[in-house]
Amino acid sequence: MSRYKYQVLAITLTLLALTTGFAAAQEDAWAPPPPSDIEKDWIRLSSGEWLWGTIDLMRDESLEFDSEEMDEVTIDWEDVVEIRSARLMTYVRLDGSVVTGTSTMKGETVLVETAGGVIEIPRIQIASILEGKPTELNFWSAKVGADLKTRTGNTNQSDFGARIFIKREAARSRIDVKYQGNFSKTNDEENVRNNRGNIEWKVFLTRKFFVSPVKLEYFYDKFQNIDRRITAGVGIGYYISRSSKADWFVELGGSYQDTRWRSVEPGKDLEESNGSVPFRTTLETDITKKTELTAEYGVQLGVGHEANTIHHTFIMFEIDVWGDIDFDMSLTWDHVTRPKTNAEGITPLKDDVATYFGLSIDF
Repeated sequence: MSRYKYQVLAITLTLLALTTGFAAAQEDAWAPPPPSDIEKDWIRLSSGEWLWGTIDLMRDESLEFDSEEMDEVTIDWEDVVEIRSARLMTYVRLDGSVVTGTSTMKGETVLVETAGGVIEIPRIQIASILEGKPTELNFWSAKVGADLKTRTGNTNQSDFGARIFIKREAARSRIDVKYQGNFSKTNDEENVRNNRGNIEWKVFLTRKFFVSPVKLEYFYDKFQNIDRRITAGVGIGYYISRSSKADWFVELGGSYQDTRWRSVEPGKDLEESNGSVPFRTTLETDITKKTELTAEYGVQLGVGHEANTIHHTFIMFEIDVWGDIDFDMSLTWDHVTRPKTNAEGITPLKDDVATYFGLSIDF
C-alpha cells in the first residue's frame, strides 16, 4: 500500500474517532432545562434516558410515572437515578417523618426545598413519595371488581362475584381490608352464597419484619352450613422479598375462633369456639408488564377437642386492559377437615373450588 493510501486511511480513522467522541460527549452533556413552574417532572433512568411527565407515586420500590406518550408506566425505583421537579412532592422517610417541597435528586441524595430551607435526605431513607402535601387520602388505595356470568336455555344460571380490596400504606404500617362475596343460582335455585371479610393491621419493626396486632376475619357460607365464623388473632411475619418485582411474606400467629352453624343434628351444639394456630404466605408479583399475580395460602390449625383445621387458597391474575381497568381471573379453594352435618342429616363436602372471570378498577 502506498504512503498516500496510508495517509488517507489515517485521516479517515482520525475523523471517525473525533466524530464518535463528539457525539458521545454531546449525548452525555445533554440535560433537561432546570425545574420551572410548569407542572411536569423530569426523571433520568440508569440507561441515560430522560422522561418528561408527572410522578404519581413511589411505594414498595416502584415509581408510577405518567407521560403523554407512554401513558402511565411503573419503573423500578433502583432504575431512577435523577429527579427534577418543581411540583410539591412529599417524601416519607423510614422513620415516618415527612418532608414536602420542590425537589431534585441525583445519585444517593435528595434535596427538598422547603419554606424553612433545603433539606437533604439520603435516598436509602426514603420509604415513599406522594404527590402534593401529605393528606390522609394519599395513603389509601382501593380496587373494586365484579364477576358476572349468565346462561339461558335448557339451563338458566346466573353467577355473581364481588371483590373489594382497600389498603392504607404508611412508612411503618399497613392496613388491609378485603371483602369477597359470591352468589350463584341455577334454574331459580341457589347453589352458592358466601361472604368473607378480612381486616389486618401490620406494623413494621424493620423493612421486612412486622407484627400484626389486629387480625379479624368474618366468614359466612350457606352451603357449608356456616351461619358465621369469626376469627380474631395476632401474628408475626417476615417479607422474604419486598421489592418492585415481588412482595412475598410468611406469617405465623395465634387466634381465637367462634363458629355458629346454620343447623345441627339433635343433641349437637349450635355454636363452637376453639383456639387455632394460623399460618399464611402471600405472593404478589408482576409476571409481565401487564400481568400481575396474587397468590395466597393460609391454614388455621385447630387446637382443642374436635378442633377443625381450615385451609384457604386464593389465586388471581390481573391483566391490564386499559388505564385503571383490569381483566381478572381468580381461583378459590376452601377445605375443612370436619364439615358440620346439618339438621336434615346432610354433611357438606370438605372441598369447595370456584373460578371466576371479571373486571376490576383501581382507585
